[in-house]
Amino acid sequence: MDPQIAMQDWHQSLGILDDVGLLSFQNNVLDNPPIPTRAGLYICLNAMLHDRPSFDDNTVIDFLNVRYKDDVSSLATDMILASFDVLVNAMYRNQSTRSINILRSFLVNKLPVFIQRTYAALIFEPMTVEHCIRQALVRVDPAAFPSFSQMFDPLERNSLLSESRQEFLFACALHQLIPERIIEEILGDVPMQSLPASGRYSKDDLVSQCTTNPAKIDEYIGELENMEGNAGEIASALIEILHALCANNDTMTLKTVCNALCRRPTALDVIMLFTSPNHLLQPLCSTLDKWQDHEDQGEYQPVYDEFGSILLFVVLVQHRFGVQPDELGVEGSDSFVLKYLKHGSVSRSIDDLSEHENQLLGGWIKGLFETEGISDELMSMCKPQEFHLLVATLFEQSLKACQANVLALETLRGGFEYLLEPFLLPSLIAGFTWFTNCLWEINDESKNIDTTLPALQTLLKPPSMSHDSSTIHNAVLSVVTKPLSDSLSHVQRQYASRPDISPLLQVLNEHSQERQGTTALNELASWSTTPNGGLLAALRQTIQSLILWSATSTEGSPPSYTHRQLTDTLRILGAQSVLHLLIDEATAQANSDIALDVITIMILTTSLPTLPPPTTSKRQLTLHDVLQTEIQPVDDLARSDPARASTIVRLHRRVDALAAPKADAGGADENPFMAGVVRNGEPAADIDDVLGEAQNDIATAQGYLDSGNATLLGLA
Repeated sequence: MDPQIAMQDWHQSLGILDDVGLLSFQNNVLDNPPIPTRAGLYICLNAMLHDRPSFDDNTVIDFLNVRYKDDVSSLATDMILASFDVLVNAMYRNQSTRSINILRSFLVNKLPVFIQRTYAALIFEPMTVEHCIRQALVRVDPAAFPSFSQMFDPLERNSLLSESRQEFLFACALHQLIPERIIEEILGDVPMQSLPASGRYSKDDLVSQCTTNPAKIDEYIGELENMEGNAGEIASALIEILHALCANNDTMTLKTVCNALCRRPTALDVIMLFTSPNHLLQPLCSTLDKWQDHEDQGEYQPVYDEFGSILLFVVLVQHRFGVQPDELGVEGSDSFVLKYLKHGSVSRSIDDLSEHENQLLGGWIKGLFETEGISDELMSMCKPQEFHLLVATLFEQSLKACQANVLALETLRGGFEYLLEPFLLPSLIAGFTWFTNCLWEINDESKNIDTTLPALQTLLKPPSMSHDSSTIHNAVLSVVTKPLSDSLSHVQRQYASRPDISPLLQVLNEHSQERQGTTALNELASWSTTPNGGLLAALRQTIQSLILWSATSTEGSPPSYTHRQLTDTLRILGAQSVLHLLIDEATAQANSDIALDVITIMILTTSLPTLPPPTTSKRQLTLHDVLQTEIQPVDDLARSDPARASTIVRLHRRVDALAAPKADAGGADENPFMAGVVRNGEPAADIDDVLGEAQNDIATAQGYLDSGNATLLGLA
């Protein structure tokens, strides 16, 4: 045989051997049973609670069941410990009181109910829920949750959290997870509180009380922020009441409830622990879209009052929690709510208005700026939806008339003052947003600033308002403060000598609130300037600290962590760059079980359905999306970098198992943690099956090799 041909056959044989080996590469990557690390749940809870509360019970139950299998006692212990860890982290990071109170309410009002309803009956002797609680509290950082003797130390910087342990324990006692008598023993001190005098609330009883006496609604809303363990039943009752009022078209009572919730926006944070934006807002949005006046309607001012209060509540929730329009459960091009959220603050030219809209606009201009006033006739002709969609155009046309000297400035301001009446005040959401856009267009040559700023001052800083107007005005400002303040600051830079801008900024500053989901500029700058890689280097350091903490710590405080670091890095650098970093780190850690768990959870927390979607309308690729693409060419990668290829395979298995568990996964055969390798938290039923598959692959390859050798030797 020609030696050259023989050599070609030899290389072809080796190529066939390589291909066979690669075809079975993924099957031959073995794993240890996954270890649920302390850092894993810590990362996950941070992600679910860092922006808006997004703890969906069913999704979390699926996740935990796959993660812990039948080890319910470890599950309960780790959930309690992670809840305290997240709270400690928030305190040490000097997060806002609002953020800390959300986490406290989760610990006290949500977690005991979640454990009691889902897992308490599954914890059997010798393990008990009491044992789980004791085990978790032993590992909590004692410096963050001081004893009562330390509470009275004037230098104690953790006073905000000093009562959290006992609040949690009393909530557990309220829900019959532990007897009240052992609380003192667990605390090691005499408790400073007791079970609530009213006992454990029942949602059905609360609904019945509030239906009989609607005045009770405001009372129970005031109790939502109590750290007693009853907030879940109150929240569930309020949601049921809201939905019933929508179904019955009882807009008068609905207005009262919406106004009460708008007065206490921090109560909304608690409600969101027990519901989703879609479930809370969809019936309200439907009511606004299908608004119907009562048949016996005599006056139309109450119609505007009720409609405006409901709209203000929807927009306040949408703004406070960054709810995107497609999360509202509202569909159709005719939806008023969708039109309002997308275009309500955009003025239209007169030519773009229909004849009916032109007539309505003229009626409002006459009513506000002439002697006619706002008549019932005008409001009967103009549906509330039509009015709120005309507000931006009304503002633009009014200011243009003033700038053209058709309308005197004092007349303009006098007409705008009428918009401060309670039944028209919610329209200022669109009005202030229109002003925001208008102010950004002002430069040092603009001539309309002398009309724009006085008009804005009339609405932003009125000399006096009634109590009802002031309450609604405060709610409106909580929505528009940040963008309006930014645009006014822009104008101030153009006109530094004007004395009428600073007072307006001061008013806005008094209403400024931390917007969930935003990163402080100094922290973002710190990550960006990290040596040897900027954002990626900072994220690598965070990952390493989490892995080290899980590997070495049995108690004490967690490392500083915010889910915003991961989401901001994703937003700026993209999912591919971040995933490559995560794969690199897992590979560098020799695929340790702890590293794989930490990185698996970080991938999942950008993809969980309970998490808020990105604020952009275009969906960005998640880490899970990119991981799916990385697994496709992994066999080719195995030729040059088998260690990295093995990492990708292991991460892909774990992420897929945790991301999409079957709803009916009851047994190992139905929902294996890792197909063909690890089932139900234990090695496959027979490890010989796995080894047998490998031996078969080797035998097949050897057959190809023997055939190649025979050809090479001229025996075939």
